[in-house]
Amino acid sequence: MIQRGITFNKIHSFEDLDLILSKVEISPAIPKTNFIEIPGSDIPVDLTEALGDVNYSSRECRFTFTMNPSGDLSEGGFEAKKTEASNALNGLACKIILDKDPDYFYQGRCIVDEYLSDKRIRQIVIRATVHPYKYKVTETTVSVTSGSHILSNDRMPVVPTITTTKETTLTFNGNTYALNAGTHKILNLQLKQGKTAVTVNTEGTVIFKYRKGAL
Repeated sequence: MIQRGITFNKIHSFEDLDLILSKVEISPAIPKTNFIEIPGSDIPVDLTEALGDVNYSSRECRFTFTMNPSGDLSEGGFEAKKTEASNALNGLACKIILDKDPDYFYQGRCIVDEYLSDKRIRQIVIRATVHPYKYKVTETTVSVTSGSHILSNDRMPVVPTITTTKETTLTFNGNTYALNAGTHKILNLQLKQGKTAVTVNTEGTVIFKYRKGAL
């Protein structure tokens, strides 16, 4: 498959809008640092992780698209394409999937930012302010029975949804939780990056469901 565009919600830039992706600019997720200067000391106190995790600022994305040369490149054709793109995307909250990175999506709000035109090229620039993490398109689902199990996670901390078919006890990080049959969230059961051990005691099935996020 030719990686030639971006999907905004259910609208593909090439297949639906006939726009060719020319340039992708995505800023890195910048950590929100917190350093306190101490009088008489050369070394500041780093409170960045004082509340447990590093937080990040939103990312800025800028996508430049060029009108298909086989389309109507007249001034009238460009005006029509500007209207079509703006009606489809401008100001909307979007799930953004790049063809070259199909397993993840960015979540944020899109703005049709610029119209660039000369005698040869007609371009439309779409900008988006998105969450710092890019999310897995497919949620992770782990189904287990009694025993010790490992739950793997990416960079973003996440609290899984836990569905039990029968009464269950879970042991995590030295704490034990009793659960009735049903769906639960244990806020203290937060999956960090890497592998987390969970012990399950049940006569039924326990399903952990969560969405991974990467930087």
